Amino acid sequence: MESPRIRVLPPEVAKRIAAGEVIDRPAAALRELLDNAIDSGASSIIVELEGGGIDRVRVSDDGVGMGREDLELSVFPHATSKIASLDDLDTLSTLGFRGEALSSMAAVAGLEITSATRDDEAWKLESTPGRSATISPSRGSRGTAVTVTDLFASFPARRKFLKRPAAEAAACRVVLVDKAMAYPGVAFRLVFSGKPILSLPPAGLVERVLAAAAPEQAPELFRELVASGRGFSAKLVAGLPAIYRTDRRHVQVFINGRRVQEYGVAQAIEYAYRGSMPGGAWPIAYAFIVVDPAYADFNIHPAKREVRLKNLDDIRSGLIRALRDYLGSQARVSAPLPPASLFDIPGGARARSDERESPLSYSAIGGKGGLSAFEKPGSSTDRSSWDAIADELSRARSSGALQTAEARPEPERLPFRYLGRALGVFLAFETGDEIVLMDQHAAHERYLYEELMAGRAVSQELLVPVVYEPVSDDEDAYIGSHADELLAAGFRLTRDGGTWLLEAAPAMMPEAMTGAIFELLRSRPDPAELLREIAATAACKAAIKDGDELDETGAVALIRAALELPEPRCPHGRPIWLRLSREALFRAVRRIV
Repeated sequence: MESPRIRVLPPEVAKRIAAGEVIDRPAAALRELLDNAIDSGASSIIVELEGGGIDRVRVSDDGVGMGREDLELSVFPHATSKIASLDDLDTLSTLGFRGEALSSMAAVAGLEITSATRDDEAWKLESTPGRSATISPSRGSRGTAVTVTDLFASFPARRKFLKRPAAEAAACRVVLVDKAMAYPGVAFRLVFSGKPILSLPPAGLVERVLAAAAPEQAPELFRELVASGRGFSAKLVAGLPAIYRTDRRHVQVFINGRRVQEYGVAQAIEYAYRGSMPGGAWPIAYAFIVVDPAYADFNIHPAKREVRLKNLDDIRSGLIRALRDYLGSQARVSAPLPPASLFDIPGGARARSDERESPLSYSAIGGKGGLSAFEKPGSSTDRSSWDAIADELSRARSSGALQTAEARPEPERLPFRYLGRALGVFLAFETGDEIVLMDQHAAHERYLYEELMAGRAVSQELLVPVVYEPVSDDEDAYIGSHADELLAAGFRLTRDGGTWLLEAAPAMMPEAMTGAIFELLRSRPDPAELLREIAATAACKAAIKDGDELDETGAVALIRAALELPEPRCPHGRPIWLRLSREALFRAVRRIV
């Protein structure tokens, strides 16, 4: 008979292996101790580190503390005050709940816990790996102090993988900063080898986030936003689009007090900022979300770095809506040109956007066989300038095709003087005491985007439908579920067996580029952002390209349209113009003003 190869590990070996899943470095021990301190109701927490936390980690708080019996049980495996049954996981609101942390630390390090429920009535627990804990009376104020020493000293296979003390200390600092941002009402203090490194008194959310994670940033560049929806509420610390980074380091998500790796929520934040900042840039934005425990499951990762959410789509939509409202209001407040009063406009104010007729608003013109208002010199039309558009507009008005336009009064125009083209990209004009260089592609792209989003663009039948075959059932279902949104943007798709036919597209788009819609659908953008993505893609494909030449009539029409845009950025976030004031130009050439 063969001897068995499978054996049950001795309890001490099994305990150390399990401990390594929870406590793999000083930062992990610190994270668990901070969770316990916050759950205890502490208003002040002090963290002391030596040797980067390898030699010593001490966390002291002024929370409710523990009596002798609770202290004795606290180091037992799966001993916890947070839950009593499986059903409690559905209503859990604390940071810790598994009861693994102190037990795991006792298995791989020296452990000392001093705790008191009342001043001068403390008890001390002392433990070393492989030995039973001892408890004795002690002195101390209300609260708990936990000291972890010589991490993995009796477990060299683990200890050799720890990094240099400086690197471990840096990881510990990140853990403390994460907790401090999520709990701005709690005071935190960090001490390295007896030297105070970080002190964070109680503060408002914006002030705490900046003090902890971005002290170089000015508070006036950030706002605290709120959002809510099915099973969640949220606060966001959102930076203005003018400040951004070239990495995602400051796009962070916290759920129920924990910083988590939740790509879906982080992506929603990035989506909301898209169109407000240039490509390759990421915002500074922190989301602090409180989710009903019935909708969240943290019990899928030993370190609770991940969470499963039942209401992810609701959270994404709520955050996008809150951020978009804020970013839109900022774009309206930060006017791209001087206020209307500086332009000497009769009546002292510009017409409301919904009451004015844009000089390029010719959506009633065109269609199959007609002239599209968005054709450019050099496109399929044989006319060489935008004079043709003006002619077409005149004929449409005389025939009654533009009845709604005739019903509206002609709005006041911002005065400017067209100077000419520059570098094949810019249109230059003068207004007031400024010279403005306008990116013709970005401006036209934004104009077309606004037309699409407002539903004013003409949809035109394609002579030959574009055929597309989805690569998967999921992609096919995605296209089918969003066909109505595509139709609203001017794209009509119909199913033909296992394929899709694009039968109509916005008249503004060159026919050779209409199939680009399928490139976008292949990436399956977030449903809340689909229409915006479609409009941005279509506008980019249809807009004037660098090097396309406009004569003066077309250039003036585009400038006038751009001056009336609600936001001075293209849909992908690039500014549409650069302003140069008379004063700045005089200073540049050392001219006395």
